Amino acid sequence: MRIIDKYLLKEFLLPLLYCFDAFLLLFIVQDLLGNLSDFVQFHAKFSTVVRYYLIVLPEAVVMMLPMALLLAALFCLTNLGKHNELIALRAGGVSLVRLAAPFIGVGIIATVFVFVLHEAFVPQANERTAAFMAELRGRGSRAVVNNFFYKNAGAHRDWYARQFDTRTKTLASVEVHQHRSDGAPVMDVFAASAVWTNNQWRFLDAAIYDYSGAEDAVTRVAETNFAAFTEQPRQLARDGRKPEQLRTRELRRHIETLQQSRRTYRLSEYQVALHYRYAFPVTCLIVIWLAIPLGMRVSKRGALLGVGVALGLVVAFYFLTHITLALGKGGHIAPVLAAWLTNGIFVAVGAVLLWRAR
Repeated sequence: MRIIDKYLLKEFLLPLLYCFDAFLLLFIVQDLLGNLSDFVQFHAKFSTVVRYYLIVLPEAVVMMLPMALLLAALFCLTNLGKHNELIALRAGGVSLVRLAAPFIGVGIIATVFVFVLHEAFVPQANERTAAFMAELRGRGSRAVVNNFFYKNAGAHRDWYARQFDTRTKTLASVEVHQHRSDGAPVMDVFAASAVWTNNQWRFLDAAIYDYSGAEDAVTRVAETNFAAFTEQPRQLARDGRKPEQLRTRELRRHIETLQQSRRTYRLSEYQVALHYRYAFPVTCLIVIWLAIPLGMRVSKRGALLGVGVALGLVVAFYFLTHITLALGKGGHIAPVLAAWLTNGIFVAVGAVLLWRAR
């Protein structure tokens, strides 16, 4: 590593640490204000609150790191320009590519770090956060899913349960609604509970409404099962989890299952989540790509302008990302386009700025 690289990294990494700490603190304060009423109402201990924020820490790191990189890079380049160091480096024969190399290196490392952290810890953290708040409010435990709903679009069957205990494979206050492709009802099953035993669901204290005959028929039984109800607890538990609570491997497996069974319900939502799992970490590299030419343009106008530009870019980036993701989940644009469109736009903007800054 040359002296110039060490100097640039020193000037960049210290602001990065400060910016990251500031953004992380803002994230925690904002989340605390949102959950403070629950913590007070349910008499959460200080240790409980600390444990909660240790759970959400991976997601906070993933979300805040790209913004910290952008602001730190702009601040660093602005500070170098303020003291005419950028001019001296360029006059000394240092090309723009050579000048950008240390920043790009940090962006690549941050991209890999965010992807690994997002894949290894964030899905589990999201699930644990939801379970933590449910336990705090006294509405369930980690293994219990409240107000569970599952739609098997391929079999035209909907499941609902007041509670789904994934550990004991038990559904409480369960309803199963079988209907035709046009939505006409075929059969409704209402049961006090259902238990998965011997590779089948056993419904206890059930009322069966059959609409397939000339007249509606109601049958009440103490215990019964239906061979056509082949949904396994693992499938119900996986489908009951949100896309952000699934790892990449689980997302791929779930999408393949939906496609093989020709179920399109929420398929685009899972596909968008899968592509965005790869697109989001690249944001760390893209913000560096943008910050280098922008930092050189605003370097003579003071650090405040750099901060304002950074905040404006962050707002524009996340605003556009939310729009494209919503369009993708709604099936209006292709999932891969929904996940990568914002990145593509800002890469193009950065390329134009770099070309002008040569």
